[in-house]
Amino acid sequence: MSTAIDSIKPGQILTVTVTTEPRREDDKQTIARLMRQDPTILKRLKGAQKHRAKTLVVRSRGKRPWAVRRRVAKVARVEQGAEWSMPWTPLLAGDLRSVEKFLDFKAG
Repeated sequence: MSTAIDSIKPGQILTVTVTTEPRREDDKQTIARLMRQDPTILKRLKGAQKHRAKTLVVRSRGKRPWAVRRRVAKVARVEQGAEWSMPWTPLLAGDLRSVEKFLDFKAG
């Protein structure tokens, strides 16, 4: 059974749009993982990671240093209408097939 996913060549830039927001948390996590493949989202996540490391607060807890870690920013938000671009690799085919009914994608 051939699908549109099989016609995409490795290295092509894939533009993906969320058409409907999934209800299951597993599907939301899969889409968020795919969104993190976008270079601009990845850049924002790396910048936030560097900022958290730079502003890390170390307190004393039981007379030992204890790092007070801040939560990670949710840059990749799974909402209806969210759009991102990512380079296509065949390793992503399984993830894309599992959430294909929630997404609209085109290779460009």
